[in-house]
Amino acid sequence: MKKAIYKISTALLLLVGALSFQSCDNMLDIDPKDSVSDDHIYSSVKQFEYGVLGAYTQLNIEYNTLIGSIMADDCQLAPTNAGVNSYAVNINRWTFSADDDILHQIWLDYYHSVYKVNVLLENIHRVPTNTEDEVQKLSELKGELHGLRALVLFELHRIFGQSDYLGGNASTIPYKTSSNVYEKPGKLTINEFYSNLWKDIKDAQELIKSDSNIRLSHDAIIALSARIALYQKDYNKASEYTSELINKYPLATAKEFEGIWEDTSNAEVIFKLKRNNDDKIRPNIFWYDFSSGKSLYYASKKLRNQFDADNDMRYEHFFGVENEDIISKYDGSAFNDRINDYKVFRISEMYLIRAEAALLLGNTQGATSDINILRENRIKGVSKFNTVALKDILQERFLELSFEGHRYFDLKRLGMPLEREDYDLAVDTDESTVQPFEEFYQLPIPQKEIQANPGLKY
Repeated sequence: MKKAIYKISTALLLLVGALSFQSCDNMLDIDPKDSVSDDHIYSSVKQFEYGVLGAYTQLNIEYNTLIGSIMADDCQLAPTNAGVNSYAVNINRWTFSADDDILHQIWLDYYHSVYKVNVLLENIHRVPTNTEDEVQKLSELKGELHGLRALVLFELHRIFGQSDYLGGNASTIPYKTSSNVYEKPGKLTINEFYSNLWKDIKDAQELIKSDSNIRLSHDAIIALSARIALYQKDYNKASEYTSELINKYPLATAKEFEGIWEDTSNAEVIFKLKRNNDDKIRPNIFWYDFSSGKSLYYASKKLRNQFDADNDMRYEHFFGVENEDIISKYDGSAFNDRINDYKVFRISEMYLIRAEAALLLGNTQGATSDINILRENRIKGVSKFNTVALKDILQERFLELSFEGHRYFDLKRLGMPLEREDYDLAVDTDESTVQPFEEFYQLPIPQKEIQANPGLKY
């Protein structure tokens, strides 16, 4: 299946649009010459499905893993991440600017994916259907595209949108639903953004019936809905969606848990993105530069010190055996030491979402139960909580979801400071804390995008 997906992706780039970045300062303003002949892709439901599969290519939402980790306290800068080969150092050290190339690359990549989805949705009416099965299949593909758009734009909002704790009047990114190359949409309030987001989610929920963990299935959309509901502070929805999945997916055994990170087990995995050597962006490239053999980021001592190293089975899978500084959560599969499938949604996140939702709905007993179940599954002989507070749930998110793109976004959505221990700083003069509303708490929309479209300026 892995080979098929990426062989198909090449066809989409040829048929739907090999987008040229060279002449485009603004990914929301694509040059008309990037349009290509697309008769073939819309000639049948089967060919259109190839187009939908191709929409998964360059779906580089692993960037959320990078930003979520290096902006917070998951990581410390490796000494070898310096000079001409340095990577994302300014972001990690809270010295970034709107001119940083990596921020612009993320913006381009994500809106590139949205553009491909929008082109397909706008032309889906051209696809002929001859049987009821084809009608149903095309309907599901439409739902899948709506889900992809929601996923990508929500992940982009997490990076560039203002903090959700500021309320509905805070600003965030445009919700792009058109491939109109002349359109220059401005920022939205968070309430407006969520209104658009839930429209796509509703379509996806209604149309997708399939069951797959390598494409956006019904369960993946429910998981996305749960994550969105948590950010929007709709705790009843979050509890409802997570319960549906928790009743279906068991937590992994110790052997299965090891297999998750070696890609030999799908236990706990609700949705993952398949990765192979053709993918330039993979979850493990952010921590280690395979071309130079240099580590880019180490696990922070603050994080490692909070694990029970002797009894917590996560410790041996998340950190190096010979060098505990090494991040080994995505250390390569059983088949290739440089490749891992990217796990977008796991059932453990659903337990953590439900626990937080329960607590904030006043159901402390339910929150405590969910945290105890997760901890008992991960840690030998662990003592149970009698009751939990929000700090306990955030602590478990810190441990369980480390290097999966959550820590910075968790602190940001709750309006909590970014705090590091002094021993994890690159140099003594670096700041150890950034408070909400301070300059380097919020990542800026890239300056090139603002210059092309002043409506994006905060």
